[in-house]
Amino acid sequence: MKHICIIGGTGMLADVTKWYAESNYIVSVVARNVDKMKRMKKVCKNPEHIKSVFVDYRDSIRLAEALEQSIREYGPFSEVIAWVHHDGLDVIQTVFDLLEEKSIVWQVVGSTANVESLREQYNLPKEIQYRFVQLGFIRENNRRRWLSNEEIADGVIQSIRSGDSYNIIGEISIDSP
Repeated sequence: MKHICIIGGTGMLADVTKWYAESNYIVSVVARNVDKMKRMKKVCKNPEHIKSVFVDYRDSIRLAEALEQSIREYGPFSEVIAWVHHDGLDVIQTVFDLLEEKSIVWQVVGSTANVESLREQYNLPKEIQYRFVQLGFIRENNRRRWLSNEEIADGVIQSIRSGDSYNIIGEISIDSP
């Protein structure tokens, strides 16, 4: 069984976590909120496939220790999906350092993120595939709105299925409606 790691997998990526678990992957979910984890597992058809990793991802040392333990228990990560805030970008290098060659990292980023700058920021000594899903907005009734968690999760799943190195969910243009 393949082993996936999802950082931010109990919030807006909860449906991505459930999708992997219900597709018979082992999913190590980095989370801080016990209640959110319980709620997510409760609605998942295969909750036994979801492995809780309770740690603040911004603490690189504790994160590395927790992920190393998860790797020892369930095997190497074939993929990592990460939604991290700007103040936690160090986590990406921590993840890269733990991966084996041929692993895939999907970083979910906001509408104003500079993907090329992020790509250049990290040391990728291995043949790791570093892919991006950029979140935008939706136009409705001549207005813009942020994506819902469901739209984000659906878009991330479609991006993973496509295998493309860069995907946009919604629009990221700043032009007038």
